[in-house]
Amino acid sequence: MFKKFITGVLTAMVTFSTVFCPVNAEAEDNINAKSAELDKLAYSGDDLGAAYTPQKTTFKVWSPTASEVKLNLYKTGSDDEDGAEKIADSAMNYDKTNGVWSITVEGDIKNTYYTYSVTNDGVTNEVVDIYAKAAGVNGNRGMVVDLSHTNPENWSQDKRVLPEKQTEAIVWEVHVRDFSNQKESGISREHSGKYLAFTEDGTALEGCDTTPTGLAYLKKLGVTHVQINPFYDFGSIDETKPNGEEYNWGYDPKNYNVPEGSYSTNPYDGNVRINEVKQMVQALHNAGIGVIMDVVYNHTYTLDDSYFNLTVPNYYYRFNEDGSPANNSGCGNDTASERAMYSKFMVDSVYYWASEYHIDGFRFDLMGLHDVDTMKKIREKLNTIDKRIIMYGEAWDLGYVEGVDLAVQKNISKIDGVAAFNDGIRDAIKGDNFEAVGKGYVQGKGGTVGIEDGVMAATKQWAETPADTVTYVSCHDNMTFYDKLTASVLGTKDPSLYRKRNEQLVQMNKLGAACVLTSQGMSFMLAGEEMARSKDGDHNSYVSSPTLNQIDWQCLEKYGDLTAYYKGLIDLRKSYAPFTDDTKTTIDNMTVFKNTDTKVLGFMMTNKLTADTQWDKVICIFNANTDKNVEVQLEGENLPENWVVVVNNVSAGVEKLKEIEGTKVTVPSTSAMVLVDKESFEKANIKADTDFQQTLIENTAHEAATQLSTVGEKRLAKRGKDHKALKIAGIVAGTAAGVAAVAAGAVVLKKKKGKKRK
Repeated sequence: MFKKFITGVLTAMVTFSTVFCPVNAEAEDNINAKSAELDKLAYSGDDLGAAYTPQKTTFKVWSPTASEVKLNLYKTGSDDEDGAEKIADSAMNYDKTNGVWSITVEGDIKNTYYTYSVTNDGVTNEVVDIYAKAAGVNGNRGMVVDLSHTNPENWSQDKRVLPEKQTEAIVWEVHVRDFSNQKESGISREHSGKYLAFTEDGTALEGCDTTPTGLAYLKKLGVTHVQINPFYDFGSIDETKPNGEEYNWGYDPKNYNVPEGSYSTNPYDGNVRINEVKQMVQALHNAGIGVIMDVVYNHTYTLDDSYFNLTVPNYYYRFNEDGSPANNSGCGNDTASERAMYSKFMVDSVYYWASEYHIDGFRFDLMGLHDVDTMKKIREKLNTIDKRIIMYGEAWDLGYVEGVDLAVQKNISKIDGVAAFNDGIRDAIKGDNFEAVGKGYVQGKGGTVGIEDGVMAATKQWAETPADTVTYVSCHDNMTFYDKLTASVLGTKDPSLYRKRNEQLVQMNKLGAACVLTSQGMSFMLAGEEMARSKDGDHNSYVSSPTLNQIDWQCLEKYGDLTAYYKGLIDLRKSYAPFTDDTKTTIDNMTVFKNTDTKVLGFMMTNKLTADTQWDKVICIFNANTDKNVEVQLEGENLPENWVVVVNNVSAGVEKLKEIEGTKVTVPSTSAMVLVDKESFEKANIKADTDFQQTLIENTAHEAATQLSTVGEKRLAKRGKDHKALKIAGIVAGTAAGVAAVAAGAVVLKKKKGKKRK
């Protein structure tokens, strides 16, 4: 969802909800009074929904406003399938002490589909159980499921991937379909756009078997977690038309506890989607990667005909003084987490996904619309599984709810173990998130204050510790980072520029990555940010074509040096504990340079955590000047005379690029530099596998050389008069490996002449 709301920004998002009917019969006070009375009947049991055993199944639904509720049983999930038939409908029994209707059906009715017919105010509606765990096609009927039969082989041995500290997570945000939609991805067309695409290991870019894609790529890149855009059952895609041109991000909740069917190989069988999500999670876990689920409890797909509203009218939603639906979400149907039974539903739902699907973390869409108490309850419930399960969300201040303490940034420190996105550093790095041509620090505009605040994880603003923040520069909302750089530096008039490589923009992208991955707080990036992902400037691609939204894996050749740079920064972050400190220890011992150019930020960290096994002093310097190199005087107490450079304008990682003597360094324009004191560098002797980086560089060099060839510049390249395309091959500039990489680019060009690539 969008991160800030200004006039006109949400126009394109109105289609997230198809019903916007005001409640004319009741004013807000009357609705709130009735809801307060219903809260007194709140049910505390953990058995709502269909509780299956081979001997019997018990159905329970909370609806204290209903005059009658019936259970309907069906053979299929829709009337359009072979063998469709209604099996039975039976009146359910009401318990006036807790508002629960129930019925028990004897015998084994596994895989039977069901709904409830709920009568409120003389009107009967057929609804899906809001606690349903399985469903038929398009989620229009729930299904009785034996969850033990949905488990993949060895599921009981599946292990979560949980960091000791939430700040150790490095998150890569991806949409299920985007991950594998591209034909050239090397992922089978059978699994294209499906959960099972994540289970394919060893895939490579079509035409270049040395460039890994999919799961193999993620393992090489080194991210710790993937955040997957909504994969609960959402209402905006017709599941009977899988992999068509219909596309949606999925922020349209329909059945919260059921996986989305369009990502499964068979949306008609309620078991299949469950099994395939588990296979996806298991495969990522086996690769050492955790799964964070993007959850959207702040609104539903529709209001009047949502299953919540048809079950207990008006109870689950917020309303304005005139009785119209609250719209702080921008979707016309804000849910009311302060209501006892919706709060319970959120807790139960998150716990269910964590326990049944082994989910490692949750990202809460528009978390600032939820009350603090409910978020605390969710955290406490997850702690019964494992305190390391990750929780974070969008804590934007979107509105006011009388008497309710909302989970906005200023309140985030009240919820232990829950973090919030830091839009401050996001906007400081790249410029206004909602203005395409607005420039930020990396484009050479503005000073360093916003970057410094971000480096310190907003602890000078709203965060208590780095554990409260998520540091990032781009996500699924708004322009991709590279598109934003293109629009702000080159303008928006020529759409073709978004897909073209521009060396200045690549350097800005690298500098932005360095700002994020050396800052305190959890690190987060949009999938493909590390390979200059573009959506042709589309800032709100939630219903744009699958082709526009897909990850272009071919960018690994065009921008392999950028990907290698991200890989090096990830290795760097993992190798030095102060980067991932979840306390203020590192911040309190940080020296921020005071005597620098107005566009240069420098800071030194002293290791108070792991100095016996890792580096001691590390200095990070960012130079956002686009037109000049800057000599920087190092600052801080007890400065050593000898330093090792591990990050510069070309390369990043944990290996020595060069040594520097003294306390002055020259930092090239639009670049970062990271230095380690030589003594601790040699003592720690930290190593990392650079083979993947080397491969990316070589493939990029070949791609660049090929580009020269196609425009008739091959002769110039061979004569050395235009070495620009090959200079990007210097992954470890100034070292033998760097020279070899440059040479490799030239050798690749020579060897590939006239031959088809494999």
